[in-house]
Amino acid sequence: MAQPLRVLLLEDLDTDAELMVRELKRAGFDPTWDQVDTEDMFLKCLEQPYELILSDNTMPSFDALRALKRLQERQLDIPVIIVSGSIGEEQAVSLLHHGAADYIMKDRIHRLGAAVEHVLEQKRLRNDNRLAHAALRARTKELIESQERLRALASDLTLTEQRERRKVAGDLHDYLAQLLVAGRMKLRRAAASMTDSSGSQLLQELDQIFQDSLQYTRTLIADLAPPALQEFGLTHALQWLSEHMRPHGLTVEVHVNADRINLPDDQAILIFQSVRELLLNVVKHGGTNHAMVAVETTSTELLITVTDGGHGFDPSVMADHDSAASSRFGLFSIHERMSAMGGRQEISSAPGRGTKVSLVLPYWPIAQTAKSGDIGKEKGAMKEGQRLPTRRPPLSPQLPQESAVIRVLLVDDHVMVRHGIKSLLEGHEHFVVIGEASDGQQALAMTLDLRPDVVIMDVNLPVLDGIAATRQITRDCPETVVVALSVHGDRHVMESMHASGAAAFVSKAAVMEELYEAIERALLAREPLPSNS
Repeated sequence: MAQPLRVLLLEDLDTDAELMVRELKRAGFDPTWDQVDTEDMFLKCLEQPYELILSDNTMPSFDALRALKRLQERQLDIPVIIVSGSIGEEQAVSLLHHGAADYIMKDRIHRLGAAVEHVLEQKRLRNDNRLAHAALRARTKELIESQERLRALASDLTLTEQRERRKVAGDLHDYLAQLLVAGRMKLRRAAASMTDSSGSQLLQELDQIFQDSLQYTRTLIADLAPPALQEFGLTHALQWLSEHMRPHGLTVEVHVNADRINLPDDQAILIFQSVRELLLNVVKHGGTNHAMVAVETTSTELLITVTDGGHGFDPSVMADHDSAASSRFGLFSIHERMSAMGGRQEISSAPGRGTKVSLVLPYWPIAQTAKSGDIGKEKGAMKEGQRLPTRRPPLSPQLPQESAVIRVLLVDDHVMVRHGIKSLLEGHEHFVVIGEASDGQQALAMTLDLRPDVVIMDVNLPVLDGIAATRQITRDCPETVVVALSVHGDRHVMESMHASGAAAFVSKAAVMEELYEAIERALLAREPLPSNS
């Protein structure tokens, strides 16, 4: 049975058009065709669906090259085969370069059927490939969304567990511990009035049972929800944890370079739980009685490392050892928690060389902190996670009056980073954050829609990276200035962002000191500024 084929013929000679149709029929096709020889008629025909275009190279008012360009302009994937009476090799190569699928000489028209079959098969493969890529993108999106949901659920599960622990600890403290204390008091009153020696001995034994029960309850309360974490924050909780590990046979040194670590309660809980799990891993698998916890902070990151000099392991083959199942789960759980908070977990270990696990979290310390000696003295004392108001410096008098309010779009794929920058900018009365984007494509769309004065652009972004996004923004919205932001201060990164149109570059390590000045310079210049070497 002949294969139906919808064909558009670009041919000014009816005899040559009939020749091509006859050859298609001879090759087993059942063609339905339209014949045109002008550009206007060609463009009008493109409003209809065609499976194939057969085109003469040159016609009185039209040619194959212009036809190919019009197809590209309309992004139409219709195979074009050039059928010409005379065509040079250089011209044929040029037509193929501009999108022609093949070319046939009219004196070898018998090749047309085979060429058409090949071209149609290539188009079918392209269509299948596009469908496969679309399905893959959709599936990848589903997997990423599923991963994010699972990650969020894992964090929620941990937080729910900690809330339940706190609730149980509160119930134990408010009820059971109080009942044990009251019971012991009554028992001692009864022992004081007891004259029988055997009865007194029994009451003393009961008193010891009450005392042991009360001590165990207190220990259980501390295990469930350390009071140090609730009352004084993560710094004191880590010190408490070092003492709490002594009964497990582990001596822990804690080194902290700040009096307080200012994190929201939920993040402080997750960090504390992660450090405790790492120390318990040392107890179970490290083969050592000593570990060290070090805490370092910068203007952008919180770094906590847990180091031991024990057995160590090979991280690449850890999954093959059944004996490390609990350790694997703990490390995976910690990894998911850190990812959910926009951070990361780094493991450095080798057999016989100990283990170092680093937890890195985006961190934006407050501008001022209460003195450590004042913590908890007043009912309204600041808790971890709260921020003191920062001084609002005046806007530079050099800026034009219309720039009294600077509209800013924040672009970073870490929620914590965006929140930190937003808090920093809101400390200046002239800044207004009008939107937040988590990838370069979203940043481009929001810039076109909102037209901000300033876009603060991270370099490393998903979907569309910061360099490409900056290039498009500065091209399409020249009135908007872009201030580049990156944790990497490498020269090639700075040069790439400058070449893309960024007006200034600020390292995240110095964002609190330099961001305001960089924005001001960028607005004053309204053109790319040279990067510092």
